[in-house]
Amino acid sequence: MPDLDAGSLPDRVHRLLRTRILNNELAAGTRLLEVPIAEELGVSRTTLRLALTRLADEGLIEISPRRHSIVTRLSHDDIQDACYARYVLEEGAVRAVLAHGTADLVDPLTDLVDRMDHAARAGDLAAVVDLDTAFHGRLVAAARKPRLAKLFAGMDAQMGAVMRSSLEEQHLALTDMPALHRDLVDALAGGDPTTVATTLYRHYLRDDYVL
Repeated sequence: MPDLDAGSLPDRVHRLLRTRILNNELAAGTRLLEVPIAEELGVSRTTLRLALTRLADEGLIEISPRRHSIVTRLSHDDIQDACYARYVLEEGAVRAVLAHGTADLVDPLTDLVDRMDHAARAGDLAAVVDLDTAFHGRLVAAARKPRLAKLFAGMDAQMGAVMRSSLEEQHLALTDMPALHRDLVDALAGGDPTTVATTLYRHYLRDDYVL
């Protein structure tokens, strides 16, 4: 039986399956049968269904009424839509951040990128997604706009599905991700609004593809 770490039981099952999907241990098209998975994890089907519902909300699986789910990948349009929405909100946040100054932001963001680089080299997409979420959340929070931060955080759940699908669609390596974030840190450190705006746009929407 896999070792389920701390948290409520549905949360632990969700994290375990999410990691397997993001790290491609459960590839796109894989059928997730309730009974075998519940038996493997030593949990009830009710607990498993709660975890599967969260995975479906995150865009990682589709649930079938016939007692199984299927690991999915987002379409190109879905990826574009999600990243454009995040770009619009983050671009507004960055304007406020530049007005406040970025001196206190560069070191924490650099630390997150360094950790992301370590996770990427280890092939751990689940960890990279979590660090990406922390990176952009920290940047948006620095704008000191609570409503904006809440709207932005509302899209966090689907970023795992977005990144997994985007990497496959663009044939990118996981190790490309830290450099994209480091470019953004460098632009913020420079403090030039035009450079920051251009770098952020390319981070999300370069050549009409999501990064």
